[in-house]
Amino acid sequence: MAYTIDLQGKVAIITGSAKGIGLATAKLLAQAGANVVVNDIASPDKVSAQLNEIAALGPQPLYLQKDISDQASVEALVTETVDHFGSVDILVNNAGLVADWQKSFDVHVKGLYYCSEAVVPVMKQQGGGRIINLTSTCVQTGGTGIPEYVATKAGAYSLTRYFAKTYAPFGILTNAVMPSVIMSDMIMTRYASEEEMIEHYTPQMPIRRIGYSEDIARVILFLCSDLSSYINGEIIVADGGRMYVG
Repeated sequence: MAYTIDLQGKVAIITGSAKGIGLATAKLLAQAGANVVVNDIASPDKVSAQLNEIAALGPQPLYLQKDISDQASVEALVTETVDHFGSVDILVNNAGLVADWQKSFDVHVKGLYYCSEAVVPVMKQQGGGRIINLTSTCVQTGGTGIPEYVATKAGAYSLTRYFAKTYAPFGILTNAVMPSVIMSDMIMTRYASEEEMIEHYTPQMPIRRIGYSEDIARVILFLCSDLSSYINGEIIVADGGRMYVG
């Protein structure tokens, strides 16, 4: 009999999930049966189409417009999630941006920390949970040409290891995914067209293609599942082999 990842009854908060990797993750987790909380700073009218897409694949999602760089807003995010769904089983710290030093630090480091700390009491009471962070291969390569992004994504990398060590005794497993060369708004700021971007990167990729949001969402789904129950504190590189063998 084929194995199927079943997240029915699980509740997942995904930050920055109105587009990109976050949205792809919300869709895939909903398809696996999870109750998904879509979190973003976009106004509700700007995400109605995305919510409909998620609902077509699984349970009706909940949209909470909260700024994760504000601790009080994060606490409200978790409280309203528990009030609506009764629990929090999965947190995907996906929210990211290209901004100045302060805003980058506020979202990539402080926001990630606020969200993780806020869900721990709920997960601890339930006997466990999963936290998955998004960092970047630029932490190791120095790429992107955006120092604010590189440095603060390194904070996400380090906090993954800190959380893994600190939360594991409570049954909370923390891991991260480290993508590279993913079709996104950020990477497209450097190219005139998608064709130009693909032409630039394809020769550098051992698998001879760039990555897409769905590629990263599948790794996140694995980390949310029972298949990863012995993985904690790991940073999974998902880059088509570019960094190590490209």
